[in-house]
Amino acid sequence: MDLVSISFVEQMLAKCGELFVQQYYSMEERELFACKKRQAEHFLAGRFAAKEALLKAIGTGMNCELDWNELEFLNHPSGQPYLVRSRSLEPYVQQQDSIHVSISHHGDYAAAFIIIESSQ
Repeated sequence: MDLVSISFVEQMLAKCGELFVQQYYSMEERELFACKKRQAEHFLAGRFAAKEALLKAIGTGMNCELDWNELEFLNHPSGQPYLVRSRSLEPYVQQQDSIHVSISHHGDYAAAFIIIESSQ
């Protein structure tokens, strides 16, 4: 689980602009962000929280060798978020593991929960 303040994302965008977005978000996440007409910072904060929650769930925390923009969370047509499995995640997550993602927003905060069900 992780919690990120939306004001943190707003501050990072004001301070670093596009560099912040490029460093922490995948190309498709950046495209989705660019299309957001309202509450775009909420979208970024939710994805940031999901990435931090994933790093905690796989047991690496912030000391992971993965680049943040390699961790990609998209949405099914129903709106349910999901992790896009990349080759770089293979050392950390087994292919048969089920990964469940929940992202929520309220006030100045975005929260994300990651549950990994191992087949072992």
